[in-house]
Amino acid sequence: MSTTLEEVPGPVKNLTKIASTAKSVTISWDPPEPSDGYTSVIYAINHGELNTPGEVINSQNTQETIDSLKPGKPYYIVVSASTTGGNGNETGIIVFSREKVPSKPLNISTIKTEWSGNSLTISWEPLTLHEARGFPVYYIY
Repeated sequence: MSTTLEEVPGPVKNLTKIASTAKSVTISWDPPEPSDGYTSVIYAINHGELNTPGEVINSQNTQETIDSLKPGKPYYIVVSASTTGGNGNETGIIVFSREKVPSKPLNISTIKTEWSGNSLTISWEPLTLHEARGFPVYYIY
């Protein structure tokens, strides 16, 4: 009895980040071009911080959420389709998990600078880069 191997699938298409939080990223992709040469496809999702070894998730879905990420870090994600015939070419993207909400500024004070009441000076202690969890940007409402 002989067994015929399935064809090696092509690369996945349109690999995209569709959502992210501080600790997770959701990606989706379109399957490789259809072929009569294979019946079932497994996707290998390899993800890791840039320049570090990654972790592999196997899935039959064309959408996956990758958890346990570090906030605000870049991750390289590679997806490839495979059949019993072998692994297809990889498709990759770089994504960022979201930043955490920063700490609030400390020692906020206001000083009225004109007697007419049209001007106000606001001051505060700047956040450290660690407290800001990235680049500090201040919004006044």
